[in-house]
Amino acid sequence: MPVFSKNVLAVAIFSSLIACSNTEIRDVATLDIQAPSSEQVTALLLPKQGSEGVDVSIYPEDNILAMNAEMRYFVEENVPAALSPRARLSYLLDSMVRPSQLGLKYDPGITLNATETFQQRTGNCLSLTSLFIALAREAKLTVYYNEVTIPPSWDMVSDNSMVFYKHINAVVDFGDDGKEVVDLSVDNYEYHYPQHRVTEQQAAAQHYNNRGAEYLNQGNNEKADLYFRRALFLDPQAGHIWGNFGTLLRRQKRVAEAEIAYRHALTLNPSDQVAISNLGRLYREQDNKEEARKLEKIAESFRRKNPFWHFSRAKAEYEKGDFDEALKFVQQAIRLQKDEYRFYRFASLIYFRQGKLVRAQQFSDKASRLKLSTN
Repeated sequence: MPVFSKNVLAVAIFSSLIACSNTEIRDVATLDIQAPSSEQVTALLLPKQGSEGVDVSIYPEDNILAMNAEMRYFVEENVPAALSPRARLSYLLDSMVRPSQLGLKYDPGITLNATETFQQRTGNCLSLTSLFIALAREAKLTVYYNEVTIPPSWDMVSDNSMVFYKHINAVVDFGDDGKEVVDLSVDNYEYHYPQHRVTEQQAAAQHYNNRGAEYLNQGNNEKADLYFRRALFLDPQAGHIWGNFGTLLRRQKRVAEAEIAYRHALTLNPSDQVAISNLGRLYREQDNKEEARKLEKIAESFRRKNPFWHFSRAKAEYEKGDFDEALKFVQQAIRLQKDEYRFYRFASLIYFRQGKLVRAQQFSDKASRLKLSTN
């Protein structure tokens, strides 16, 4: 989803798959949303029909693990087949990130399939993971998609739109020799985050959802509609995709249908803060003040109690050059969660920009100690 920045790619391999408690705040005790009927939900996804029936050719068909001859040659040239599986993994990753070879770059705003990522040398976490899985399988490695529950993270894409991120990486299975997580956007990942295997169909649904969100933010509602429908066909239980589809319907002034989509998203996941906020906005636009206030109160409570929301606001204020406001928000994040090293690291950066070098060093040292304690 569009956040226009590029970073030099880092790659990390983690041998541990350790789950910890979810940091998401679930303040939904007062949420009372009536679930839509199955008939209402089914009606939302009925395809448009012409005189000769449904035209399935209009729906996107992106093979997320698509390979071509150039990619096969890349593996053949850079990953000696006679090596052990772990050695093949090492050679493959080195060839993918080395600037003189593939030289991949991470860009959270670009969703591509494996072939497109190989050609363009960039992509978001899902794009890079799809490329890695395709190449790894060509190198005869056993590998699958892995979804990681990262702490809540937001970014503004416009004055009234905010993106909430999910994260996907890969797991290489060496059988009796263990498993290793491979993450090509390492800034988003810590080994202790909760994580679980996802199917290729679920990963494909996320691919179509990302593309739909990109088209939605570009104002291309027709394309967004096709991609969201394709995503929901593949993973109809994904509440966040229903929420995105609801936003598309709301922008198309299909208010009754948007409400059904949001309500269904919250039926699937009552703690979906994006759907709660968007349904509240829809009710506010329809002058349904009572229902709007109820949802807005829940959304506000979530934001007030969630340190990562304050952290996201701190980053937004920093980008605007308002270091005093940025510091207020990151200080509140620290008060809510005192053991998150990234908050101290960012506070150190703010103090540095303010010329408060002693405080910057103190917070940098604290971030380093916390970072070491989590490894």
